[in-house]
Amino acid sequence: MFKNIENDTPHRSQPLLQTGVAGLDAVLGGGLPAGHLYLIQGLAGRGKTTLACQIGFNHAHQGKKVVVMTLLGESHAKMINHFSNFSFFDEGLVGKEIIFFSAYASLVKGGLGELLQLIVATLSEERPHILIIDGFRSIRNSSATDLALAEFMHSLNSLVSSMACTTFLLSPVEGNITDIENTLVDGVIELGQFSQGLNVIRELQVFKIRGAKQLLGKHVFDMGSEGVRVYPRFEAMATHAQAPPAATGRLSVGIPSWDERIGGGVVAGSITCLLGSPGVGKTMMGLHFIGAGLANNESCLIVGFHESPETLVHKARKISIELQPHVDSGKLQMMWQLPLEILVDDLATRILDCIRTHKVKRLFIDGMEGLDNLIMHPERSRAFFVALSNELRRQGVTVYVTEQLHYFKKGAPAAEASSSMLYENIMLLEYFAVGDINHRRISVMKLRENEYDGANRIMTISGEGMAVGGLTSQANFNEPEPDANVG
Repeated sequence: MFKNIENDTPHRSQPLLQTGVAGLDAVLGGGLPAGHLYLIQGLAGRGKTTLACQIGFNHAHQGKKVVVMTLLGESHAKMINHFSNFSFFDEGLVGKEIIFFSAYASLVKGGLGELLQLIVATLSEERPHILIIDGFRSIRNSSATDLALAEFMHSLNSLVSSMACTTFLLSPVEGNITDIENTLVDGVIELGQFSQGLNVIRELQVFKIRGAKQLLGKHVFDMGSEGVRVYPRFEAMATHAQAPPAATGRLSVGIPSWDERIGGGVVAGSITCLLGSPGVGKTMMGLHFIGAGLANNESCLIVGFHESPETLVHKARKISIELQPHVDSGKLQMMWQLPLEILVDDLATRILDCIRTHKVKRLFIDGMEGLDNLIMHPERSRAFFVALSNELRRQGVTVYVTEQLHYFKKGAPAAEASSSMLYENIMLLEYFAVGDINHRRISVMKLRENEYDGANRIMTISGEGMAVGGLTSQANFNEPEPDANVG
C-alpha cells in the first residue's frame, strides 16, 4: 500500500526481531531491536499475554526457543487452554520450543534476588531466543524500595543484553508514566481501549522504542481467531507515501448529455463528489459511471454502506444497466458493509487490496457518511480522508463518491469546508419545486482541468437512464413530468 517504512530507517548494526503479528512490525518500523528489554503494559483484559505469547509462538514455529515465566496465580494448563483458541497455537511446541516456568514461589521465598537467580539459571540452561515474564506487578509489589527495583531492572537489562535474549515484561498499568520500569526498559508498548457511547475499540500505542523509528500515536487492533491483528493508523502510513502521478485523459461518466456539458467527462484519476439531497439520484449517477467503465472493459468496484449489492443490481437494471453479468465474470467487485462496529482502517485496507488485486480502474463509494461514521475519533476524519484520497490517486483509480448535502448557507447549498481539498470535482444534485411538483436539477460546483457549463440544468430519470437537458430558467414546466418512478 505504502512505501516500506523500514527503508526510511537509518542503517543499524542491531538486528531487528520481527514479531510476526500482522500490522505490528509496520508500526514498529520493521520490528524490535533484538536482545533488548521491553514492557508491554495495559489494564487487565487488554491482550498483553496474548500478544506476547503470539510473538513467542511465531518464533517457536521457526524452531527458536521461547521461555514463558509466570508470576501469577493462573495455572499453565489454564493459560495453554486459552491459547488453544488461536491459530498461532501449536500444542506440539509446548515443552519443546516453548517452555513454561512458574517463578512465583521463588519471588515469594527470596524476593527479587532469588527471582533474578532463577532467571539467570533459566537463561543459562535453556538459551532462549525470547523470554516472557508475565506478572510484573508481583515484582513491583515485592520490592521494598525503588532503589531495589532499579537494581533489579538494571541487572535484568544487562543479563538479557549479554544473553541476546529479547525479553518482554507484562505489566497491568496504563499511561506513559515515570516509574522505574518505564524508564529503564528499551521500549514501552501499551494496549488500551477507547469508548464512544456504547462502542469500544482496542488501541495500541508505542511510547518508545530505542534504536527504532516507530509510527507515533495510537493504532487500532482487534483479536480474532489468528490472535492480535494491528491496523496501523492509515494517515500515519500515508505520511511515507509517494505523490500521485499527474492525471491525464478524460473518462465518460456514462451520461452522454452530461459529458457534453463537462468537456467530455472527468479527468482520469480524479475524485468526483456527487453532492445532493436524499433520493435526488446520486446513486443512479454513480451506477452510470460504473456502467460506462464496464462497457469499456474496465475493472470496477462499488463500496456501499446502506443498499445491498442485490438492491444495487436491481436498481441499475431499472435504468437499463446490467451489472450481474459483470459481477459473475469478476469484472465488477461489490463490497457492502453496514456502517456499524467495524474498524475504518481495516475497511480502507480491504478496499485498497481489492483495487490492487483486481486492477480496478473505477471506484464508486456510495455514501461517504458511512465511511465517516466508522471513524471513532472525529478529529482524525480530515487526515484520514486526505490519506485515502491520495492513495486512490496513487493507484490511478477514478473515483465517484456520494455525499449528503449537509447544510445551507444563506439559503444556498454548500459543501463541507474540506471538500475542496478532497475532491477535484463537485457536482450538485438537488430538488426544486415548481408549483406542486418537485423537479431535479444538476450543476457544477467545481471541476478541475475542464471547461464546463456552469448553468443549472434539468435532470431527468427514466427507464432508459439519466439525462441532462435544458436550463432550468428556460424549461417549460407545463409539460408532463418526464421522470419515471425508478427509485
